[in-house]
Amino acid sequence: MDPITAYGLAAAIITFVDVGTRVAGRVKELSDAGDIPGVFRDIKTRLPLIIDIIAQTQSEADKLSPEAQESLKEVVRQSLKQVNQLDEILKKVTVSKGESLLRKTVKAGVSLVEEGRVQKIAAALKDNVQLLTLFNAKSAEKDKPLLKRWASELLPSYEDATGVFLLPFSRDEQFVGRESQLQSIAASFQTQTRVAVSGIGGVGKSQVAIEYSYRFKENHPAAHVLWVYGGNIARFYQGYKRIAQSLEIPGWDDPEVSILELVCSWLSNTTSSYLLVVDNADNIDHWWPGKYKSGGSLDDPSKNLSRYLPDGKNNINLLITTRDNRVASRLAKATKPVVLQPMSKEEAQSLFLSKLGDELSKSDLEEVYRLLEELDHLPLAVSQAAAFIQENDVSITEYISALHGEEAEEFLDEELDDARRDEESVNSAFRTWKVSYDQIKQQKPRAAELLSLLAMLDRQSIPKFVLKMPEVTTSLTVLQSFHLVTTRAGQQSFQIHRLVQRFVQLALQKENAMQKWQETALACVSRDYPTEIGVAEWPICDALAPHVHVLTGYSYETTEARLDLAHLLCWAADFDIERGMYIQALARAERSLQIFQRLVPEKDERLAAATWLCGRLRYYQARSATEMNAAAGILRKALSISEYPSLNFAESAFELSHLFYDLCNGKECLEMGKASFECWEALEGARSVRTLDNMHDYALELALLGHEDEGIAKWQEIIERCPASDASENTKTVYTYRSRAGIVEFQGDAAMAEILYAKLIILCDEMYNSKHVHVFDYRLSHAEQIMRQGRLEEAIRLSVAILANCDNISEWRIRASCLQTIGECYRQGASYDKEQTYRVQTLELHQAHLGGNHKETIDAVQALADCYLNNAMFSAALELYRSALAWRNVELGKSHPDTVRAVECLGICYALQGQHAEAETAYLDALNRQNVVDARLLANLCISLEAQGKWEALELRSRELNELGGGSHKSAAHWSLISALERQGKAEEALQMRTQFLAVDEKQSRSKGRPCPTMPPVRVDRRFGRMIHPRTWSA
Repeated sequence: MDPITAYGLAAAIITFVDVGTRVAGRVKELSDAGDIPGVFRDIKTRLPLIIDIIAQTQSEADKLSPEAQESLKEVVRQSLKQVNQLDEILKKVTVSKGESLLRKTVKAGVSLVEEGRVQKIAAALKDNVQLLTLFNAKSAEKDKPLLKRWASELLPSYEDATGVFLLPFSRDEQFVGRESQLQSIAASFQTQTRVAVSGIGGVGKSQVAIEYSYRFKENHPAAHVLWVYGGNIARFYQGYKRIAQSLEIPGWDDPEVSILELVCSWLSNTTSSYLLVVDNADNIDHWWPGKYKSGGSLDDPSKNLSRYLPDGKNNINLLITTRDNRVASRLAKATKPVVLQPMSKEEAQSLFLSKLGDELSKSDLEEVYRLLEELDHLPLAVSQAAAFIQENDVSITEYISALHGEEAEEFLDEELDDARRDEESVNSAFRTWKVSYDQIKQQKPRAAELLSLLAMLDRQSIPKFVLKMPEVTTSLTVLQSFHLVTTRAGQQSFQIHRLVQRFVQLALQKENAMQKWQETALACVSRDYPTEIGVAEWPICDALAPHVHVLTGYSYETTEARLDLAHLLCWAADFDIERGMYIQALARAERSLQIFQRLVPEKDERLAAATWLCGRLRYYQARSATEMNAAAGILRKALSISEYPSLNFAESAFELSHLFYDLCNGKECLEMGKASFECWEALEGARSVRTLDNMHDYALELALLGHEDEGIAKWQEIIERCPASDASENTKTVYTYRSRAGIVEFQGDAAMAEILYAKLIILCDEMYNSKHVHVFDYRLSHAEQIMRQGRLEEAIRLSVAILANCDNISEWRIRASCLQTIGECYRQGASYDKEQTYRVQTLELHQAHLGGNHKETIDAVQALADCYLNNAMFSAALELYRSALAWRNVELGKSHPDTVRAVECLGICYALQGQHAEAETAYLDALNRQNVVDARLLANLCISLEAQGKWEALELRSRELNELGGGSHKSAAHWSLISALERQGKAEEALQMRTQFLAVDEKQSRSKGRPCPTMPPVRVDRRFGRMIHPRTWSA
């Protein structure tokens, strides 16, 4: 029970004042020292005010009615809750003296994540200040205590009754005009769930969306208000991640989760009402990539952002702003967009005067009209002109004259082409920024330099921590005063208007300074980008992702800048891998490799790292043996470049071991697996985390490839090394249990393996969370052990539960393994109809992620063909067997065991349909491919020879089968030979054999009816996916 509930109102006020004073004092102390982040500036003013007001209410509390006291107590309770949250956030984002640069950078990244939360708290405190101020002003009305009226009028805080308010901009208190457009938006939402606002850049689309968001919140306090930038893929992803975090959608903090799919699914299915604003959805290729190019097909469906917009329910309010009418029409589902034209004369005048603030004469008003015409009534240009005139004390006439100067002529280029408008009317906006830019260069050159730097980055959410220039704070103040740069919530990030950015870039081109500032911006970002990506570095990488996207699009001339670019491309590709964005990661890795190949020596470790990264990504995306062999060549190159021992050597060998396993090349798989763990051992010692991790991988490879005793010995060695390892105690326990599970699993003790995997599930659930990929992996291993014990229904139930809970896991192989396990359970239980359902789903999943020519896809084809065969669906089985055989012949070779099995299964399919001649041909083909003749295959051939009456051939093959010993087919071999002899009139020998056979076992007699061929055993691989790509360290 909290203190407010446990004690009375007076005690509640004392508690709040005590806690609030302590937090306010800490904020002031840090502010005086200059260490406080900008996110707390509003708090610094509001918190002392609310403390003072609440303290003053104490003397009046006894005069209130019980209902009014409860209402006041609720206000105090909410305020105390907000102050405690502020205290918690302050500890996270405040940088102490002596902290390392990395620690400072991490805290700066955290402060960016906390911006929205602080903004909500500040707004809630503001609401409470207004209520309590009103109370003090009216407290003399004793006949009707004010708080009695408040009981039903209290504004709920953003932390409790109201929905999330994730708007990164404060409200413009001087917003004017646009009433008809705001009403049109509201009216459109009465009949549709998507409304688009379109118009030329600078016309105020975003400002209208901001104002509508605040009005929507006022009318729907319980609804969520969410904001996403739609101008590029990286920023769209960043916005969705912030939504997932703020709404605490299950799975938002799992690095394996697809954030775009997670948020889209939640928004499409939630019953909560919300407004989602997608701002600046201008680039049509981000929404339908390639569709509007020649050819008209999607280049990369994974970048099709239109897939990730919610749809379906009446509680959805999706507001889109865009310059492109095509985007507006299609995203709003062909409904007519709300077109935002430049302001009317009256609206532009009201806007200008509200910004200027001075009373003007009639003659001045006439000059205002002239100015507004020159500015084309564009809100952005109008606001900037007013700021310039007020800041520099110039007349409106002087300002207009400056707009027509020779140096003010700049063109917007194709970016502002719009069939609805004239080019000349567009150019007038640029004249405004030219005047402002020149004035800033004269007034504060550092500010102009900073503006040049900002123009090279993504125009929104520019983190302050990357601005490594002198006088940053004062320069930003100057830029903000001219409205060239605006602050994001919390003062920790900034944005530059799109047209301003374009203007500055054109200005720098005229000065031949573009390359200089591009290289400066690249150096700033590359210095702050984490070189090792872990969970702690995600906020920083997320904040820098849009700027990396921009900077990697430039061309650089100097060697130093090109090396900076190559490093940044490598690091960014590593982060892309963490997010599952393999296509983008590969493009960046290959570009990085090309740069290093031209600029560094052949044996340079930077070249080795880039080569390994390219090979790794080529392997992850390989869809055929040919592509896998190409990836192997790149990884071998990385291995040859790398020093020994080194991280690059160890990781290249690790990837090669996996690749060779997938190619069924056991010899090289084991060689590379051993090389990887021995390299880590030489590099970090016998007991390091990475040594033990790679040693476990090698042990599993040994066991999977038939060297069970050696694999078990390695696991036992891991158990012995664990106590002295540098890993945490929990990680040591995981390694111990994991090794013991491997030992007993390959010893055939499924019951003990089941127990150990159950322990791993519990432990990893505590270390990570129930949705972590490791937890899912151990749950699936647990279900497999239960299946191996014959408890099929239980294994199915567990696998179905895993499948239902891993929908948001980006690692699709977990889902594929679940489907395979369920299908195998039904196969063992002879429930072939049910098995078929899961085999089909498994194949579809592999085709979607690996394509039709990958080995794992072909394995899924073969498994479905077996299911069809068992279910007497012979035509369907034949088609799939032929498909699998065609691929295996080319990619694995004619003598590979999997290829031979496919040929034999084809023969069995023919035989079961009575096509014994075709079956004989297939069996003979399979025999010719084998180095060692298989007794089962010979027995199947004998059945087809007997069915065709080929007695001489039957006699020959039956004798061959008898010489092999027959094994489980010994009885069939004898009876086939006896039958062949009798049919050829060799009665004496047949009788002799019959007598000998019955003398050995009197119960032996041939069953009635024609025997059926025997299926070759199903090769059920244990999942090598326990080492899931991309690699994640267990520690």
